[in-house]
Amino acid sequence: MNTTGLLAHLESAVTNQVMLAGNDPSVESAARVILAVLEPALQQATLDLAQQAAAEVEAQLGDRRVEVMISEGEPSLWVGILDSEPSSITEGYEARLTLRLPARIKELIEQAAGSTGDSVNGWVVKALSSKAKTSTRALGRRVTGTVEL
Repeated sequence: MNTTGLLAHLESAVTNQVMLAGNDPSVESAARVILAVLEPALQQATLDLAQQAAAEVEAQLGDRRVEVMISEGEPSLWVGILDSEPSSITEGYEARLTLRLPARIKELIEQAAGSTGDSVNGWVVKALSSKAKTSTRALGRRVTGTVEL
């Protein structure tokens, strides 16, 4: 999906509307600020839309799993064969976690997920799940560490 092109199209439409306002510098400045503020929300909206599309396509395919993968900052749909027995790790995504990462770690996670055929979300859930399972064995003790990529 080309979200960059979508954002450029929106910026062009706003610029055209600002020009109709008579090239007023205060209107131009306000438009630039509004576009800058809206960009993260619009990127999240495109990701949400891609996830909704993936769920709809998956429901119609029946025997295929459809997930959203992020590659070079752009969402894309990944289609794979549905496992015969759903994994307890990946079923019932009910919680959402926003995680800020250094760009290099994000790239490493994307590469690792791609090499295993998992979506980034699926790969991270599996990695965190396996780490959490080993941590629960030490019940009552504080455990610290990192997820190895």
